[in-house]
Amino acid sequence: MIKEVFKANGKDYEIRIISDGATIRLRAFDKTGKPANGYTYQIDVTTNNDLKMIAGQDGVKEMIKFAKDDVAKKRWEKFLEAVKALKK
Repeated sequence: MIKEVFKANGKDYEIRIISDGATIRLRAFDKTGKPANGYTYQIDVTTNNDLKMIAGQDGVKEMIKFAKDDVAKKRWEKFLEAVKALKK
């Protein structure tokens, strides 16, 4: 497992990156080890390799950016608020 630490909204978080050889998955966690939100990001290894060769982009690096941004902008919390509002 690979970890990348970052700060958002005054709190410490880490991105955990794992692979089973076919798929790369990552998720943000708080410093207690609890998931920071409900999002999990994944990309097939072959798709990531194709993306690098064809477009010169790294899908994992892009997913890390998305994960950090989702935590910083509290997108999961906003999603839950919207769902709750719909149920009223």
